[in-house]
Amino acid sequence: MILLLAAAALGRPPAIMAQETPFRFRHDYAHTLVMKMFLAKPDGKGGSEVNMNFEQALALVKEVDALTLQMPKIIYLVGATYNGHDDQYPAFFEINRSLKRPQDTNAVQSLVWLMEEARKYHTTVSLHINMTEAYDNSPLWPVYKAQDLISRNADGSLMVTGNYNNHKAYQVNYRNEWNKGYAQLRIDSLLTLLPQLKEAGTIHIDAWIARENKGAYESLVTEAAYQKKIAAYWISKGIDPTSEWAMDYMTGLIPYYWHFNHRTQDDFLKVPAGLVTGGHFNPDLKQSDFGLEFLFGTSMYGENLFPGALSHNRDVNWQAAFCRDFYLNTIQYDYLNRLQRLRVEGDGNNRVAYFSNDVRVSLGDSTVYEGQRKLRTGSTVCFPAGWRSDNSLAAFSLPGTVLTCQVPGSWQGVRRAAVLTVEGTGLKKWKTIQVKAQQISLRLQPGIPVLLVPEK
Repeated sequence: MILLLAAAALGRPPAIMAQETPFRFRHDYAHTLVMKMFLAKPDGKGGSEVNMNFEQALALVKEVDALTLQMPKIIYLVGATYNGHDDQYPAFFEINRSLKRPQDTNAVQSLVWLMEEARKYHTTVSLHINMTEAYDNSPLWPVYKAQDLISRNADGSLMVTGNYNNHKAYQVNYRNEWNKGYAQLRIDSLLTLLPQLKEAGTIHIDAWIARENKGAYESLVTEAAYQKKIAAYWISKGIDPTSEWAMDYMTGLIPYYWHFNHRTQDDFLKVPAGLVTGGHFNPDLKQSDFGLEFLFGTSMYGENLFPGALSHNRDVNWQAAFCRDFYLNTIQYDYLNRLQRLRVEGDGNNRVAYFSNDVRVSLGDSTVYEGQRKLRTGSTVCFPAGWRSDNSLAAFSLPGTVLTCQVPGSWQGVRRAAVLTVEGTGLKKWKTIQVKAQQISLRLQPGIPVLLVPEK
């Protein structure tokens, strides 16, 4: 029986102290493509509306691995518990039965199969969960209500933060949940159900927001302090917690955020990507300084491009859209995250960011230079594929152009380069080009990524 339900029934949840020391993260998020994959949502009839099952998810993992040139990846599964996304929290102790393979005994077995198979394709699969919201259709609702684990408004009523799948979302009170041991038990129960999460070493906590508990005269600062204890508890189990919105007070505890809005230019200069980084700026937050994405590098969401039964009109051209985002964003993100951030000169759209290795990024003309070597002009790029061991360059042009560029010093003595087109089924040899005077020239087809591999 799930630990949390059993302990709640006995009325004696154990209290476990958080570790209060600095941590090393399990993954290098500055050089990892982090994405979500939407699997299912409740159908409103007590069942699940499936966008993609576990078998279909693995097929997509294989294609994505080929398109990304085997870059390390983390994929968080959305809607993998109960009937799908935002269903029956604060419980997350049952894997969605609608997603299982026919040949497996249960959905847990199918999920474990997916997690193990995905590793063959440079992909860590984990879960997207929620530790903030409680719904009245949850098996834990009676416990959380009776134990005063829901925050309250000033008038004493339970705090509602939204409405999803026709159920009100109530704010979990982090202080009470921690002090009474239920936060720890929730985590332990999930790891009992799916111990493979310890090997995955990462989990995504959606909408993890601290709010003032006015009904108990408890400040937002207090709630945030207990939220930090919960993050530390995840880390003590060998699992990096990642989350949706950037929180300055979580620096050193959360290494990656889905939406990286609210980060300032000063934040980027003072805090290295190895300590905290993010996927992308949410375009709906119009007040954000979107120029920072180009100046310091931004990755991609992925989830908004993947095909599926509920993803209308994406199946035909999703690979083209995916390659556009990956090659125009993520490879620059990976490259710049390998450098030391030095300074920014200029203002507004005329800013230039300076990095170690004589690298400069100009927002005004959308260029990236390493010394005199041009790595990017507008929507045409040629960056080192630094995660690979073959000293290769990844090139891409959205409009198509003749790429003429200097090769890196690591290509000293190289006379020829193999040109391979990148496809969802893998690399395909296109041709061989000459390297003359440390330069190459190649016509790039519109929207077709290529890998340039030096030949001795």
